[in-house]
Amino acid sequence: MSTRVEGLSWECQPREGAEAFAAFLAYRDLGPGRTHEATRVRLGKRPGYLKPIERWSALRDWRERAGAWDAHLQAERDRVAAQETAKWERRRLQALEDGWQTCRSLRARLEQMLAAPLEIPTPTVAPPEPARQAPEALPDAVAPSEAARPAAGRGPVRWNDLTLARLAKLVVELEWAILAEALPPPGSIDPLTATPEEIKAYLVLHPRLGRPPPR
Repeated sequence: MSTRVEGLSWECQPREGAEAFAAFLAYRDLGPGRTHEATRVRLGKRPGYLKPIERWSALRDWRERAGAWDAHLQAERDRVAAQETAKWERRRLQALEDGWQTCRSLRARLEQMLAAPLEIPTPTVAPPEPARQAPEALPDAVAPSEAARPAAGRGPVRWNDLTLARLAKLVVELEWAILAEALPPPGSIDPLTATPEEIKAYLVLHPRLGRPPPR
């Protein structure tokens, strides 16, 4: 047994003439503020054409069909908006993750700078030795490479205590800004559904909320 598929209400209905359907399309596309008179004007018809429009509207339930069209358009807009929202939310979370990884890299660099001396000592140069007879040239296969030769000493590094202080301040500010953006505001976190990592980061951002109440 074949199943008959009903058409959509805003499409052309059985035994609906082409002229009547064209008038309905003009009515439908006017939007929620549609009227019969506005439909006549849209079609460019004389005032007497209003009577056929009213007759077709009553016969074919124009108001209900147009309302179904409005609901269909709104559902499509909601679907597209949900997709766009999900896309930008993924981008926001990825940007937060990238920013956090940048903070980790900066903090690792800061720790390296704190562990290194401000100046790298330059090795002392020994007095030249008396001239000796030059040995025979070594073949290329056994000649010392450039990498095996001792590196020349370097002078002072390019940072100082002020540089360290500025970098430390930058790292802390970036970390707190990312935590403030990623975590919910005070009072909106649910400890029953939050993960241990979320609760730990939340208490870091709001340390007072993790303290026991005073007695």
